[in-house]
Amino acid sequence: MSGSSTGQLYGRMDLDGNVTLEDANGSVVTSIDADVCPIDSQLSARTEHPDGITLSRSDAAKLGVILEGM
Repeated sequence: MSGSSTGQLYGRMDLDGNVTLEDANGSVVTSIDADVCPIDSQLSARTEHPDGITLSRSDAAKLGVILEGM
């Protein structure tokens, strides 16, 4: 998925407690219209992140990300 500006975001939590964003089809989200920075990046989530966006759990919660299995 190139980006997500309107659809619901979903996420998978890793062992460190960070959340990798996905769309409803399970595709990796590479940009979003939000004022957050992905983990290990100095660039906004609005910038294209080809490997996908991983957020802290608190940032994911602020955006209303639905976590898998929760």
